[in-house]
Amino acid sequence: MGAKVSFWGRGSVGQITWRGPVRHRVTRGRTRGHAAGCVSRAALEQPPARADARAGRAGQRLFIAGGRPARAARGPRMNAAPPPRKFRTDDAGTFGQYTARERWPRILQNCLEDLAAEHAEGAAAAQLRELTAQVAALKADVEADRALEFFSAAEERSAHVPASFNSALASSGSRSWLAAEWLTCEIYLYRRLDVLVRAQPAWREHDVFERVKRETFRQSGRGVVELAQWFCGAATQLARSRDALEPLFREFVDISLWGNATDLSLLTNVTAAEIESLQGAQARAAAEARVLVNDTAAAWAGLSAGPPGRVDFVLDNSGFELYADLLFALFLLDAGLAAEVVFHTKDIPYMVSDTMDKDVEQLLADLEDGAFFAVGAAEREALDEVATRVRAALAAGRLRLRADSFWTEPQDFWELVPGHAVFEELRQARLVVFKGDLNYRKLTGDRRWPRETPWATALGPLARHGLRVLSLRTCKADVVVGLPAGVDERLCAEWEREGHEHGSWWATCGRWAVVSYCDGKY
Repeated sequence: MGAKVSFWGRGSVGQITWRGPVRHRVTRGRTRGHAAGCVSRAALEQPPARADARAGRAGQRLFIAGGRPARAARGPRMNAAPPPRKFRTDDAGTFGQYTARERWPRILQNCLEDLAAEHAEGAAAAQLRELTAQVAALKADVEADRALEFFSAAEERSAHVPASFNSALASSGSRSWLAAEWLTCEIYLYRRLDVLVRAQPAWREHDVFERVKRETFRQSGRGVVELAQWFCGAATQLARSRDALEPLFREFVDISLWGNATDLSLLTNVTAAEIESLQGAQARAAAEARVLVNDTAAAWAGLSAGPPGRVDFVLDNSGFELYADLLFALFLLDAGLAAEVVFHTKDIPYMVSDTMDKDVEQLLADLEDGAFFAVGAAEREALDEVATRVRAALAAGRLRLRADSFWTEPQDFWELVPGHAVFEELRQARLVVFKGDLNYRKLTGDRRWPRETPWATALGPLARHGLRVLSLRTCKADVVVGLPAGVDERLCAEWEREGHEHGSWWATCGRWAVVSYCDGKY
């Protein structure tokens, strides 16, 4: 018997039974009336046999949005196949499997080294020892593939853990660290770590990643100074000629895109010279050829067509990338392309380098600290000007920071539909810029899409509710969509010729990027 696929229409609930071959071909083009999460174009692959056996048992319902029924916007589409399943940590030969087995223990070991560098006395010292032991136990749990534990009611209260975590664990089929949905499990890891830290009163506000975040920003000094001086010159150019707007917008998109190359959860053993090589004008120019999808022109057309409104950034990394995003925001405000910019930040230390409110203040303080970057007088003047202008924008309310637990919860962005509080917040913006790899994974559901799947198809409900979405992403995970025909095959072959075992892993190294835009009218 086939698996039952639930659909939700306006005021109705129903089920259809899906009995199909390993590969389903869906009618090209748009058809009317479909369930949220279903797609209208692309050939979608079934899960591998083992996962298919679990999902295909008689009577089992397939939930397609964060483990909970998705609200349909246009009624059920009876002839549409369900979207592919999500990547899992037990998918053989995938970067997700490698991440769970190799990267997560390494990240937790770095946390232990951070705690070992701390000094405390009395009760704080005792709590530090207990915290260290608990983080070591968490690392052992991951390495031993132990079961994922639900958060207790006490943990939910004391550490403000959203209820969505236990719901996601229950519904996603995530049993243990190495047999789980990758996206759900990775997000769970950082929330579990946060719960351990918050359980120790003396360390409740400690960020185990702050030391490495700041040190990496310091090592980005050459790129920071170069960009500050370029920005000051761009401001002069902008004041002289409005014709400079579009080329400057394109340049800022490139800078913001490749600033994502400094992602600390993926750079585990790099030198200062290697970090510097990821930044700078020559590196950015060479990287343009590696942008596989470039919708910058469409994003410009959508943003510049009307009066200046609000532009939102769903941020990714702190450090150099945050610095580039701040300059992008200043440009949008100065150019009259935005009347207001909102930065959406994380509410907990997350994914090693993701931006919290406090990281913005710390970055500005580091720019202003004459000892943090050893530079000459001209360079110091440029850094001071950047810091002064950012502080002025914050003080005037033209640049705002907004943290929300939604960004650190396990559900993907297929749940962002009208009526959702975060969607209603974002719809106030003329453009929403989603930064980085994790946001891209959430936008696409972190599903096993064929890599030629249209971007709007992979966005799901978010593609059709009027939200202008721009994703700036250097590729660092298995999921990639929107590629022209033949590109994936060419890059897989190229990656294998370089001596790598898995050709598909070209999409995980950060060498290539995508700039993907949707006007919300799919």
